Amino acid sequence: MGDREASGLLMSVIRTLHETDTGQEREEQKKKLELEFKQCDTRLDQLVAYHQGDLSSVMQTYSTLSGRLHRARGKLSTVRESLIACKELLHYKRDELKKLWLDGVEQKHILQLLKQIQEMKDLPEKIGSQMAKKEFLVATRGLTSSLDLLKGTLKDVEALGEVRSELESRSAQLYSRLMEDLTAQIYVEATWDVLQLQRVGSTRENPFQRADSGRNSSDKNPFSSGSGKKKDGSGKGSGRKTGEQLKARRLLLEPGTSSGSLLTPAEEDDWNKILNDPDSADATLGPAHAILIDMECLALLNKLPETVESLNSDLQKQLSQILSRTSQQLAESGRYPQGDKRLLPQLFSAVVAQLQRVVEAHRLAAMAGQKAVVRNKMDQARLDLAEVWSRVQSVIQVLLTDYLDFKSSSTLGSLSLPQQSANTFSEPTADINSYFVRRKTARPKRSSLFRFDSSSTALSMNDYLREHVESDKEGAKEDKILVCPADPHNITLIFNQLMQFIQEIEKALKVQPGAHCTLYAFLMDYIKDVFLGQIHVDISNSLNSASQSLDAWKSVTDTDVLRELAVSRPLLQSTVSVWKSMAELGEMMGTLPLYSHHFLTIMCNILMQYKEICGAAYRGLVQPEAEDKRIISAQWAKDEDISRFLKSLPNWNTVERESQSVEETAEEIDQRNAKETEMLVQNLGSSDIPPHEILSDPAQLRSLAQLQESLDWFAQSVLKFARGLPTGSSTGGGVGKLSVVSVVPPLPETTINTLISLAKEFEELADVCLLVLHLEVRVHCFYYLMPLWRGPGGGPSQFSGGPDSTDPSNEIIQLNKDLLAVEDALDSSLQPQKIQYVFEGVSHLVSAILISSAATIKRINSNGVKKMCRNIFAVQHTLTASITGRRELALDQAKTFYELFNLTPKELLTSIVERGAAFKELDYMNALQLLHRSVAHPDPTSLTQNMERLSQILRGVVARPGVTV
Repeated sequence: MGDREASGLLMSVIRTLHETDTGQEREEQKKKLELEFKQCDTRLDQLVAYHQGDLSSVMQTYSTLSGRLHRARGKLSTVRESLIACKELLHYKRDELKKLWLDGVEQKHILQLLKQIQEMKDLPEKIGSQMAKKEFLVATRGLTSSLDLLKGTLKDVEALGEVRSELESRSAQLYSRLMEDLTAQIYVEATWDVLQLQRVGSTRENPFQRADSGRNSSDKNPFSSGSGKKKDGSGKGSGRKTGEQLKARRLLLEPGTSSGSLLTPAEEDDWNKILNDPDSADATLGPAHAILIDMECLALLNKLPETVESLNSDLQKQLSQILSRTSQQLAESGRYPQGDKRLLPQLFSAVVAQLQRVVEAHRLAAMAGQKAVVRNKMDQARLDLAEVWSRVQSVIQVLLTDYLDFKSSSTLGSLSLPQQSANTFSEPTADINSYFVRRKTARPKRSSLFRFDSSSTALSMNDYLREHVESDKEGAKEDKILVCPADPHNITLIFNQLMQFIQEIEKALKVQPGAHCTLYAFLMDYIKDVFLGQIHVDISNSLNSASQSLDAWKSVTDTDVLRELAVSRPLLQSTVSVWKSMAELGEMMGTLPLYSHHFLTIMCNILMQYKEICGAAYRGLVQPEAEDKRIISAQWAKDEDISRFLKSLPNWNTVERESQSVEETAEEIDQRNAKETEMLVQNLGSSDIPPHEILSDPAQLRSLAQLQESLDWFAQSVLKFARGLPTGSSTGGGVGKLSVVSVVPPLPETTINTLISLAKEFEELADVCLLVLHLEVRVHCFYYLMPLWRGPGGGPSQFSGGPDSTDPSNEIIQLNKDLLAVEDALDSSLQPQKIQYVFEGVSHLVSAILISSAATIKRINSNGVKKMCRNIFAVQHTLTASITGRRELALDQAKTFYELFNLTPKELLTSIVERGAAFKELDYMNALQLLHRSVAHPDPTSLTQNMERLSQILRGVVARPGVTV
């Protein structure tokens, strides 16, 4: 029972006794309490009996601890008495002990000085060994601590004067060695893997050979001077990565990744930790660690101001050597032969990557230097990264000067452009070489009293100096290696990389919005003053060649060129030349997106000028020299109504689609050609055609076909390109050879619409050429078939002769020869669907001409019918076997028509009743009239009766499908 329960019970008893008035209740409460006390005593006795063993053990343990405490108290009293006695004894010997302690301290100091003197004596040799092992930090700390002793505690020891001089000499050597190593780490070791990856990408032997380890490397090694202990970097402390590490580093140098970082983000974090503890840096882990060690050592030597000054003074030279080393390596072991322009982007990317590494190395050196100054409390000195970026821009300008033909700026002004393009293409030119002319401050001239220029000594000295300067210039010129010749167009190869690098420079320099770095200004001035001027000259020369060169109108038949252009028929040389100019401008829109609108304007001007050239070429083919003469097909194709009519016919649709997926039936072909045939017969069937109104020379037709094919391909290519250009409302992607990358900014819709409208004008001119060819073949049919019934031989003897007069007519033979010559001229120049458009329907026209000629033939007999059938068969055989490749059923209808003349008029009318009308009423009327003229004694009354009978029959007979009665 707890205390709280016991107190509660007691309070309950007291309350009960207080509230009870009778003695009986109190007796009952008393008995209850006595009973509970008895139960508690019984319980207590039971517990004591149960735990008797534990209680005995506790009592024994207590007695043992009590004895031990009594004995410990006695021992402490004895110790206290002993300490008091010892204190009294030490007080008596205090002076003697103090003297002995001072003697010990003095002896220890003397031994320490002797040890330091001995270490100083051995220090020069030790420092030399440590420098050889590249243990710069240990050597520097030993040297600085020794020099501090010699200037402090041991400054009065005269015997150490020689040691002091030796250590000062070693300090100068160590500073020189540290500067040499720091320069090597910043300019060679930091950029080593970039050069190695250039070698790994080549196909030459020994890809891991150092750029400066070949022949004559001793003359070109920038670190060959000095102590001569600079190794090739393959041993301890070089910090170079080979094997898997080089492969991993190569991934960092892939396009689209940052190649200017010496450390990965994880390595950067570790390096920042090591920055506070240089002792944990390991030079074998890379240039970053080695730079940290070198800067710490230079700070300990208190040489950071001299270090910064030396690095700044040597910066331009070292950056120029990076350019020279990279150029030499690519020229000797690049993947392309020297002179190949594909080496220039590789050179630029390699140089930029190395320059980025150099800037990154300077940044790490600046951080390490600042930390070392604070830690060691030395003189302040800071590397200015803005100055480093300025020198980097200068080196890039030197590279651009070497590979971009700046001399063109001085010659562009003397070249005259065509009068039309002068207003559009004119751009101011300037001499960019002025950017690299070092301006000297003007000094006041001093007048001399005497001059010895003409003395023999002065003349000989001047000759010597002149020869020496010329030899130096020649030597410098020979040492400069270019991977490819200088050319203004080289800017297109590296423009995107250059702009990305400029953005990186401006980001690093924190250039304000709207402002730009000097490299950007240099590049923009070059493009404006030199490159665009060169483009204008090239375009002008190309257009002049397209219009004036004798080879410009020859066709290109080289299969490789045609395969590259994705065409199956030859194109005109002038078209290919202009398209190449357009292609170059299209590529420049991707490589120089800032000038894409300018290039688009040039494209429009090119198309306008070339359109005039092509228009003149077309007129030279279809317009005779005499003004009173005309070419029928050209006049018709030029007429807007006729041209619109021909293009509205179903035949024109065959030109639009390259291949027919469904073979057409003869009825469908007849329907497509019926309307055109009717129009041609109505317009040309009633008049004579002079020889000068047709194009009889197949060479002219071939030239016209080549012009059509070239203009059609050119127009479709330009349209395809123009419709893929990005505008302000939408962004497109160019297709074909003129592919425009996504970096092209949106272009004005008005200019793009101008380009599209110009392309459609080329398309219209190509359509006109095709219509001329289409109409010319049909005019030839009229020209050769007309003499059959209009010429001098069209009398009775033509179709009413004897058995020996059944051979095909000479006019038919001439028509067949002409059709074959035209087909031969067009076959190699036009695409199949266009040839189909030119010749399809010729059989319908010939059939219609022959059927309608029955009205003009005077007489015909069975031999004449045979002659006409043979004429029809000759034309049909020529078209089927050599031109169209399908049976011309339209000529079968003409043959069927002339076989009617083997019948009498009565039999002809009976066949109409039995079989139906196969021809028009006018054709049957012409047939009855010709039969009437062919009899020996014609009867006008019978002719009238037959005509009336024909009208009655045709009014009551249903015509065949496709025949209009």
